[in-house]
Amino acid sequence: MKWQEEDVMDGAGSDRETTDNSAALAQEIKRHQKTIEQLELVNRVVERVSHAVVITDADNRILYVNPAYEKMSGFKLSHVMGKKPSISKSGRHGPEFYRKMWAALEKDRHWEGEIWDRHEDGTVFPKLMSIDRLVDEEGKTRNFVAMFYDLSQQKASEAEIERLQYYDALTQLPNRSLFRYRLQHEFEISRRQKTCVGVLLMNLDRFKQVNDFFGFPVGDQLLMEVAERLTAAVRRTDLVARQHHASERDPDVVSRTGGDDFAVILNNLKTPEDATLAALRMLDAISKPFALQAGSETLDDIFLQASIGISIFPDNAASVDALVRSAETALTWAKADGGGELRFFSERMNENSAARLRLESDLRRAVAEESFMLHYQPKLDLTTHRFTSMEALIRWPRGDTMVSPAEFIPLAEETNLIVPLGAWVLRRACMDAMSLGQQLGHVPGIAINLSARQFRQPGLIQAVRAALDESAIPPQKVELEITESMVMDDVESAIKTMQALRDLGVELAIDDFGTGYSSLSYLKRFPVNTLKLDRAFVCDLPHDVEDAAITESVIVLAKTLKLHVVAEGVETRDQMAFLRERHCAYVQGFLLARPKPLEAMPAIFCSGFT
Repeated sequence: MKWQEEDVMDGAGSDRETTDNSAALAQEIKRHQKTIEQLELVNRVVERVSHAVVITDADNRILYVNPAYEKMSGFKLSHVMGKKPSISKSGRHGPEFYRKMWAALEKDRHWEGEIWDRHEDGTVFPKLMSIDRLVDEEGKTRNFVAMFYDLSQQKASEAEIERLQYYDALTQLPNRSLFRYRLQHEFEISRRQKTCVGVLLMNLDRFKQVNDFFGFPVGDQLLMEVAERLTAAVRRTDLVARQHHASERDPDVVSRTGGDDFAVILNNLKTPEDATLAALRMLDAISKPFALQAGSETLDDIFLQASIGISIFPDNAASVDALVRSAETALTWAKADGGGELRFFSERMNENSAARLRLESDLRRAVAEESFMLHYQPKLDLTTHRFTSMEALIRWPRGDTMVSPAEFIPLAEETNLIVPLGAWVLRRACMDAMSLGQQLGHVPGIAINLSARQFRQPGLIQAVRAALDESAIPPQKVELEITESMVMDDVESAIKTMQALRDLGVELAIDDFGTGYSSLSYLKRFPVNTLKLDRAFVCDLPHDVEDAAITESVIVLAKTLKLHVVAEGVETRDQMAFLRERHCAYVQGFLLARPKPLEAMPAIFCSGFT
């Protein structure tokens, strides 16, 4: 019966093992169920969380994105599955940015920071993102998990806080704090570039009467209008600010610095007196009548005037506070004279400013009355040894003296008088060339300089066409000279203007060649006929080895591009011999003939040069 007992015992053991296995299985099922519940919980959290979540495989290809990602980026899961997150790359970050990101993930398995990304519609937005690299037991990458949220609203809030902190609430101009910061910054730039910085403090004369008669809402309208006019009147590089305390003034683009006080920082002044033009523009802007609204009533023809005090760094002071105090003192002097005036802190500058004002007034009158004259400097053809063309040079007789072009041409540029003045030169030079042609039996070529502002004026083509039509000169006899620096600010626009001029039939020359950018890649695209070698390379010929090499190179370059070369400033026979041997086409200079009135040209052209 022993075997029967053993069978019973074996059966009991089997039952216990089955029971144990069932318990273990039940326990495993419970663990799996718990894991599933946890995964479902995590999934519900990830699906509902406001942060965007992106999961990629080891090759950084997208496996999953949550609804927040779809809402934030505009990209649907079906569109990005299997693709890399770089499909939303904004293009605002360079290779070095991403190199550092991947280096951190490789070393620390984690990276976080601000990054700009792209919406599905193409717009970009800032986001704060963190990325984790998940690895297995062997340290091999299994997945990347990224989470981010949109910073657009936060950035907007920060910008609003900055606006409230640094900008005047009424006019939206920089306030005193930003004014002082910018002025100090301009000091540092000025020291490096060895230029001047001007502070203009402006006060509206009798502004209190506007508030008293019409009320503060009308006064606020007036201040906003003044802010707009000042911003338009100053250069873009200047800052206008508004201060909130009359005793503390400030500078740069246009600042409001107190109830009816404004301040301007003028940077990069070549001379202190250059501030005069900006101050005059401001006074002129304020002098025009204002139209304001008082309830349902329109108030037309409200007139104001303003006073301006000017101080200059580093001439008058070396610190922000001291420079502002100097400008306040100058403003006090301006108001003491009855208002509507500008005053420098330095009496010498006041004298220079007055002289500049008189010069501008006389220049305006001279332009209106065409009180100028042209002198001409002939050009010699080195092949025929005959004078074949001439350059028109403007002269301004002012009283008993002749004003230097170096003095009045920059002023004409700054005041935009160069446009009517340039149009007069075009007409007069073309008519003079035709008049000379009647005496010579053939029309000589006439070269006319264009100024930078004149070249950029929309009406240039019409002005040239009018001069050609009025004089009836053959267009190919007219050569317009432009400088390299004039065309390099906006090359494509300059090329269009040059081509439009060439379409009129006139010729073009690059003046002062070699002193500007001398970009050969652009030169071959310019529709020009002539290069004028600057006198700086001619004056030491043939003895200066470097000048000789440059001159020879320009002549060879011109021949390659099928251009003529005119050498300026020839004053010795050695210079002319050197240029002739290098096959330079034309020369001009004092050796050949000094600039003279039209009446002297027939004798010069007929005699030639020996």
